[in-house]
Amino acid sequence: MRTPSRDDKNDTLLPPLAGDEIAALAAAIDRCGVGVLKAAVPRPLLERSRRYVDHELKQHGGQYFGLAGREWIEESPLAAVAHSNAIEAILKGLYRHATGEAPDLRPAAPSLRVLAGSVGLRHSYLFHYDSYVVTALVPLMIPSAPYELPGDLVLFPNLRRVRRNAIVNIIEKVMVESPLACRIWKSHWAQRRFGAQVVKMEPGNIYFFWGMRSLHANQPCLPRSIRSTALFHFGDPHAGTFLKRLSARRHQARLRRLGQMANASQAE
Repeated sequence: MRTPSRDDKNDTLLPPLAGDEIAALAAAIDRCGVGVLKAAVPRPLLERSRRYVDHELKQHGGQYFGLAGREWIEESPLAAVAHSNAIEAILKGLYRHATGEAPDLRPAAPSLRVLAGSVGLRHSYLFHYDSYVVTALVPLMIPSAPYELPGDLVLFPNLRRVRRNAIVNIIEKVMVESPLACRIWKSHWAQRRFGAQVVKMEPGNIYFFWGMRSLHANQPCLPRSIRSTALFHFGDPHAGTFLKRLSARRHQARLRRLGQMANASQAE
């Protein structure tokens, strides 16, 4: 896979990839669990995105926060990624490779995760499958100072197929995302037994994986650290269904419980 070349003053994203380059990216995901485009996010865009994260983090009291949906991204520098024709073509090409079908017209679903403070610490090792076939992860801020924990991505690559049946998908998610299951997945035994990959991320790169097929989570960061990633999820086979809405409510309830537990521990 080639590395896009550019002058640091160029604020545009990578040029469109040829069909064989997208195929090579898909082959890397099949083989290793993750495909990487190096130096895909120009430095000026990365720096502006970091300033955006710093501003939002202050608004959230220096603690973990997450943003989801299309509204927030239009006000952020990351809109350049969301509207990139090259990224859209890659996501569609990867979806076609994974499913053998033409993608629908729905755009990628963007989200932002910022791990910081004691609340952020509780968002480690929350293993899960995404509801979307393809996930693109854009690291913005990764702890790198000595004695810091970088919050590496832990991935069990391609444990299952794309789930067309929403009921089967939800049952599997309930089974593997429970607190007991997550304690098992984080164990050295399980990670050796099922071939977990630890992905060390570098800001500026974009990491692609089969979000619906690969169980994944992040390792912890120290409360004083900041780890920020933008995610672009693409291709939801169950979009618009009742079960999809039920699964989304379950996920939001899980995040609220984590926040309440962290706030309670701070109060003590």
